[in-house]
Amino acid sequence: MRSGVLVSTRTALAGATGNALVMGVAEVSTPLGWVLLPGLLGVSTRPRVAALISAWAAVLLAASVVVPVVPGHRADPWALGASVASLAAVPLLAWARRRRGERAVARVPAPRDVAVFTMPAGTGRAALAVCRAPGEVAAAVPLRRGGLRVLLGVAHGATLARPEHTRALESAFRDEALRGGGSLPRAAGALDGLVRDIAPGGYLAATLVEVSPEGRVTLLRCGGPDATAHAGDGTRPVDLPDAGPLGLTGTATSVAEAPAGTRRLAVAPAAGPHRPTEEALRAPRAADAVVALTRRPGGGRRTGPALVVDLPPERPA
Repeated sequence: MRSGVLVSTRTALAGATGNALVMGVAEVSTPLGWVLLPGLLGVSTRPRVAALISAWAAVLLAASVVVPVVPGHRADPWALGASVASLAAVPLLAWARRRRGERAVARVPAPRDVAVFTMPAGTGRAALAVCRAPGEVAAAVPLRRGGLRVLLGVAHGATLARPEHTRALESAFRDEALRGGGSLPRAAGALDGLVRDIAPGGYLAATLVEVSPEGRVTLLRCGGPDATAHAGDGTRPVDLPDAGPLGLTGTATSVAEAPAGTRRLAVAPAAGPHRPTEEALRAPRAADAVVALTRRPGGGRRTGPALVVDLPPERPA
C-alpha cells in the first residue's frame, strides 16, 4: 500500500524523451539538465517503472554523447559518472518512498482465517479485514495528510475470480487512486474497463470509499457491498445509490456521503440480519469490529472483505 501521487509509465517515458530532446536542441550539456526531470519522474512512480525510466534516460544520454548531431551531455568522465550515479539512485529512492507509504499500514493480531490491517483515515483510523475467500477484491491506499481510498468487492465469474485477475484489479485501483486529480467515479471507470477486458462474462460487485484528510467520507456503490453507520444512537444503513456492478453497466458517476454525525462506518457484504452489524459497530476497537463483520451468521468460513472507519465525535465542517 502506497501514498502520494503516481505518474503513469507512458507519461514518465514521454517526459524523459521530451526532456532529452529539449536539452539537445537547447545545447544544454550539464548533467543536471539531463537527469533532473527523469529523476523526478522516476521517484514519482513504482520502483520497477523507475528502473525502466532510469534505463531509458541512460540510453538517451549515451546517444547524445556517442552521436552528437546536436550538442548534448558532456562526455567528461566526471559528468558521465555523476549522471550514471544519479540515475542508478532513482529506483532506490522510489523504493524508499514506497516503503514510507507502507509503514502507514500495520497488520494487527487477528484469528488465523482473517488478516486485519489498520491505517490512518482522515482524522481517525480504519481497519480492513481480508479473508481471501474466492473472488475477494480488497485494496487500501493511504494518501497524503491522512487521506484514504479503499476498494472492497467480490469478483463474479470463474475467470474474473482467479487470483491473478483479482490481484490485477487491486493493482489497477491502487494506481488510479494515487493519480493526481483522481476521483471515485474515475477509479470505477478504470476498473469497469479492466473487468470487460479480462472477463466479458464476469462482473465486479464493489464499493469504493474515500476518506478526506478532514474526515469526510464519500462512497460509491457498484452492486455492493453494503454500508452501515453508527452515531452513538444506534445503527442505520447508509442510503447509497447503486451504480450497478462493474463490467455490466456504464461508468458510475454518482457518490454519496456518510450521514452527518457518523462515529463509525462499516462496509461489508450483506450476510444476514442486521444484529451482527450492530454488535460489530459497538465493539471497542475498529480492528475487533471488522473481524466481527467477517463472521457468517451460524458459523462457517468467514467472508469479506470488510472495512470499519472510526471518526472522532466532532469533525471539521
